[in-house]
Amino acid sequence: MLDAATIFNTFMSRCDLHIHSRCSARSEEWLFRRFDFPDSYSDPRELYRDLKTRGMDFVTITDHDTIDGCMQISEHRDVFLSEQITTYFPQDICKINLLAWGLSEERHRVISSVRENIFDLQKYLQSERIAHAVAHPLYSINGKLDASHLERLILLFKHFEGINGLRDALLSDLAQRLFGKLTPQKIEELANRHNLAPTHAEPWKKIFTGGSDDHGGMFAASAWTETPRAKSPNEFLRHIGEGNCEAKGSGGTPLALSHGFYNTLSSFIQDRFTEKLGPGAPLVLPLSSRFLEVLDPTQFTPHANAPFIAPAVLP
Repeated sequence: MLDAATIFNTFMSRCDLHIHSRCSARSEEWLFRRFDFPDSYSDPRELYRDLKTRGMDFVTITDHDTIDGCMQISEHRDVFLSEQITTYFPQDICKINLLAWGLSEERHRVISSVRENIFDLQKYLQSERIAHAVAHPLYSINGKLDASHLERLILLFKHFEGINGLRDALLSDLAQRLFGKLTPQKIEELANRHNLAPTHAEPWKKIFTGGSDDHGGMFAASAWTETPRAKSPNEFLRHIGEGNCEAKGSGGTPLALSHGFYNTLSSFIQDRFTEKLGPGAPLVLPLSSRFLEVLDPTQFTPHANAPFIAPAVLP
């Protein structure tokens, strides 16, 4: 006999809307960039199998500024093309990440041509009715995010990532609380302050999505987005666009972040050993593995150069 949770889930559809594969471009994490580590070693086909095993009805991969990972699994009918877009406020080069879902190769090419300016990018995504959201909105990627940027994001975008499985759960909780207290009066105040009209109807009502933001292949589907039952990716994305969705799962912890780093570090070292040592690699790799097993990933601490922003956008 099916339990209540199983019966309920048959009426819902799920997808991890923020996850990375080895096709991602150079990492945005300061430590990974310092040592030229790749952003992820996850294989797209393995990710697909893992996500399906973990109960996801639809699968996508949001690599940094590329759809190559998605293209490797595009033969599956439950897959749709997506990417994590790097964009900037042109005045001060404050870096922002947007998640865009349901793309085509042509749409990706246009996005690549306009993504340097967040205002141009927003106009294109809206004109094409491409489902999209601001990723980890309270996390400052390059240390430039302040309350002014967040206020403009509120005016520009309807959808925000409400649960991110990599960043501290406090950021996810705070984002939902902050955006949940917006009012028409507050929106009018922000619009006047920035001389920027809202781009969407009822801008005080935000829609939240969820995704694991997994880089190491260990926490796929730790957070996801849930909609009413959808028969196709297009129907699923239509639910998201219309706001018939919820962010589910859990936010990140220092342990999750350090495990992701540890897994990428281990893969990176073994990959370099194989490349440099050639036939000698089978002898050295077991030694490196034993060394890596001694390391306790819980002893790593996430970088704190970009703490969350507690913006003064709300009373």
